[in-house]
Amino acid sequence: MGSVFTFVADDALRPADGDACHHCGCQNQPIYDYFGEIIDAEKAADPELARTEPDVSWLCAPCINSGNVRRTDTWSVEDTIPRFAENTEAAWADFNRLPNIPLFLQGKLDWPLCCGTWCEFTGSPGNLDELVAVQTTHQYWAGGPARARRDFASQGEPESLEEISLFRCTRCARHFYTDQFT
Repeated sequence: MGSVFTFVADDALRPADGDACHHCGCQNQPIYDYFGEIIDAEKAADPELARTEPDVSWLCAPCINSGNVRRTDTWSVEDTIPRFAENTEAAWADFNRLPNIPLFLQGKLDWPLCCGTWCEFTGSPGNLDELVAVQTTHQYWAGGPARARRDFASQGEPESLEEISLFRCTRCARHFYTDQFT
């Protein structure tokens, strides 16, 4: 498990290009993409701004983990959490602590759950050989365990290897991958 975010391995972190956290205003630490809103404006660095414009796009890790922000893309997991979460209340709380890592090109967060909890994002394959191996060692995930759509061994690699996201269950030995093809 990651030390910055529980469900993102530290070596898989992908800081954003943002210049300041939209919650605390800090500029001296990594900022991450996060599409959500501030819950309690009084806890923000600029309460008046947080009341009039609660939406956030970039946050530092402490603010994402603070519990004072929530993701606004709940629609993307409203079917997944009831089907796969052991404790739906805990899964929703953890969902709000997921940064917009990895890249989900199609706009829908499709993060695997296994053994009742979110899996840890571990990165993307580094080359075609690793990608082909992933299709034999990892279960494909598309809103749940599914059959793979693309055969990379015969079709080659995607436009970007970041379209492929690798996950591991923190409770068992299962590994998953998602394919966010363009």
